[in-house]
Amino acid sequence: MRGLRATGDGVRVVPTEPSGEGVRVRVARSGICGSDLHLASFGPSAVTLGHEFCGHLDDGTAVAVRPVVACGRCPRCREGQDQQCSTALGTLYGVTRDGGLADEAWVDPSCATPLPDGLRLDHAVLVEPVAVALHGLHRAGVEDGMRVLVLGAGPIGLCAVAVAGLLGTAVDLEARRSRRLAAGERLGARVATAPEYDVVVDAAGTQGSLDRAVALVRPGGTVAVLGTYWSPVALGLGFQMKEVTLLPAFVYGHHHGVGEFEEAARLLARLPDLAEVLVTHEFALDDAVEAFRVAGDRHEDAIKVVLRP
Repeated sequence: MRGLRATGDGVRVVPTEPSGEGVRVRVARSGICGSDLHLASFGPSAVTLGHEFCGHLDDGTAVAVRPVVACGRCPRCREGQDQQCSTALGTLYGVTRDGGLADEAWVDPSCATPLPDGLRLDHAVLVEPVAVALHGLHRAGVEDGMRVLVLGAGPIGLCAVAVAGLLGTAVDLEARRSRRLAAGERLGARVATAPEYDVVVDAAGTQGSLDRAVALVRPGGTVAVLGTYWSPVALGLGFQMKEVTLLPAFVYGHHHGVGEFEEAARLLARLPDLAEVLVTHEFALDDAVEAFRVAGDRHEDAIKVVLRP
């Protein structure tokens, strides 16, 4: 078996032994996330990368993998907020457990989510980022009739655009690169900016995008943080004067008793064009080093890079 890991020579496809317990997933597709690029930059690791993946169980069932295992026992889990599980960081596939940038992975049975009718297996690699976007919009209370702006047109930002449309909300998009704006337009976004919004989604994760979000949200409005701030950010006086609600979102849990990962799979089945818009590059696992280079090179302008065994 092969897996992609960070080594002293950068990311490399190396021979790996099956690890973990549960059920085996023979990987069909695995996406490279921006967090994978950051994790690889931290130096050598004995963990196979990849938390966005799908494939087949040994019995042939097609599944998308929810890459976090909640304990089910801590107070937050008992409240249905399993994304806040006290053990979550220690159970993330591709971070602390071997992930899906590999030929196969072993996962907890609860993480193997059967695909709903209408969702193609090669599209199911996007269930995880769609679930991230869905959770963030749920956290922000986005609903029909609201004015919503998404800042940043990476995979999470574009997923937020698509999901907001399914929630019945007209959404605007602001981004720097023309290809990303065109992708957002294909997904139903308007690429113009209004004076203010009820909800601004920061999907870029920078000081500049946070400042822009605070500037464009209405007084008393909400800034939903879907991007990751890899460096500390500061809040200015405008944040306080507007009494802005700042809502971070981490992975996904339940909304009104419904699992958001499973809901994301059902929504993705209603978004057949999303994979065509987001997946700009696909490589074989043997070419994973080049795939990582492309994913991290701004000049390539890749949106989502996907590997297949």
